[in-house]
Amino acid sequence: MASSLQQGINAAKAGRMQEALEFLKDAIIEEPQNAEVWVWIAAIIDDMDKQAIFLEKALEIDPHNIPAQRGLAYIEQRKRDQTQSEDDHLSDYTHPISPFPSSGERRKVSSSATWSPQTVDELGEMAHSPEKKHKSAKQKASEIENGFKLTPVEIGLLGVVALVFCFIGLLAASALFDFELPLGFILGERSSLPSTPPHSGVFLYEDEMFFEINRIDGLPTRDLGFPTSAVPVPMVLLWQTQTDRDQIKLVYETGAYIPIRAQAGRDGVTILQPDQELQPGLYCFQQLNERSEGPEAFYWCFKVSFSSIFE
Repeated sequence: MASSLQQGINAAKAGRMQEALEFLKDAIIEEPQNAEVWVWIAAIIDDMDKQAIFLEKALEIDPHNIPAQRGLAYIEQRKRDQTQSEDDHLSDYTHPISPFPSSGERRKVSSSATWSPQTVDELGEMAHSPEKKHKSAKQKASEIENGFKLTPVEIGLLGVVALVFCFIGLLAASALFDFELPLGFILGERSSLPSTPPHSGVFLYEDEMFFEINRIDGLPTRDLGFPTSAVPVPMVLLWQTQTDRDQIKLVYETGAYIPIRAQAGRDGVTILQPDQELQPGLYCFQQLNERSEGPEAFYWCFKVSFSSIFE
């Protein structure tokens, strides 16, 4: 692909002065130390002050540049003799654009040129300060590339999609290699039950067996044949009862309340377990009676005994 300088020369030869200036402006960014670029710019404009700036810049880069020397000599002569014919142009003396017709035949550029004065002023500023930050072709390409950068929201969505695919991959791997994933932190604590209780009610579940716990209206005053657990963290199941798991509390025989946690089992079964290991003794799940009539609370009691472990 032709350089910006060559494209500017081609456009100037074809009489497309505005296009030539744009190409030459890019050429300054690409080749700021090329004196030829500055000479060509001076050759296609008719502002003598700007021409002098561009030619001095060319001589600053290349003190032996003949077209620039001739051009400055012409400008000095032109300033001394303001009666010089308006049809004389800088390019007739510097000859940087040799295919241009002679001054008697060429059209007057100043009257037919369509470029913006701001473009010429900008070129003058570039001549005074070539280090000024202008957009080069690479910078423009970089800006275009940056335009395709993802927003934080899009990055977040891609992250979620990536996590979903990773999770699916882990599930597939667990099925393929037969291992369980620790999904409690995602799905919540779940205890697997081989089956549901035989009927609705409250049950102590131990050794894969269901031991029904009968409801007592009011605080129990005697042993009513409560089921006994031999483990320090027993499991109590609620299934299809009117018991409110959010209102129920675990009470030790001393009157102390024991923290409990509720888990979701299969088929709507609610699993209640203490948050700590229990000592031997009597424990009751208590639920206050919200109705005005009847006892203050209902109880479902069971015992904890480790005697069978040590026998």
